[in-house]
Amino acid sequence: MNDVYKCPVCGQLTESPTHCGVSAVKILDGAMRLKISKLLSLALRHSPSVLGLSLDKGGWADVKTALEGLRKAGIRADYEALYAVVALDEKGRFELKDGKIRARYGHTIDVEVEYEADSESKVLYHGTSRHLLPSIMAQGLLPMRRRYVHLSPDFATACQNARRRPLPVVIEIDAECLRARGYVVYAASGKVRLAKHVPPECLKKVVDCPTPS
Repeated sequence: MNDVYKCPVCGQLTESPTHCGVSAVKILDGAMRLKISKLLSLALRHSPSVLGLSLDKGGWADVKTALEGLRKAGIRADYEALYAVVALDEKGRFELKDGKIRARYGHTIDVEVEYEADSESKVLYHGTSRHLLPSIMAQGLLPMRRRYVHLSPDFATACQNARRRPLPVVIEIDAECLRARGYVVYAASGKVRLAKHVPPECLKKVVDCPTPS
């Protein structure tokens, strides 16, 4: 992950070392940003006890407790660092509100997060590995241990996800097909869409991810 800077003129957080025509102040290095993000994902999605958290029904945890948990894990993070991780996350993984923090999606634990329905997307994408295609084409996309299947609104994001595995490919999905079969498509963030299941008949085609230049 990139370093995070704060503009001394306007106060905006940025990944650029310059802003408003002046040098910005580095408040968080990329390595620490990644560590915080990974620990928050683990605790808020799967294992709250890792940071000593207690989540309510909506998946919210106390920010002060999260910061204390990070410190006990050897990460000296203050609220500004935590806010930077949340605010600059390109996939909108986290949410801060009224002294609480939660993961927006990706849970394997039993929480209920309310999402807005996406009624406009016509095509969605899912990044995966070519060797998984036979089972996907037979069963469709299943949430597995998660509560929802994760989909992307654009090809590039799906490819980015697929490249975590060997032989990355992207499956193109007919979103109208999903809706016609009674499946709601939810917007979890600007970069993430969710569905309970994607049946085989809604899978349109498979495209290889291009090699990054």
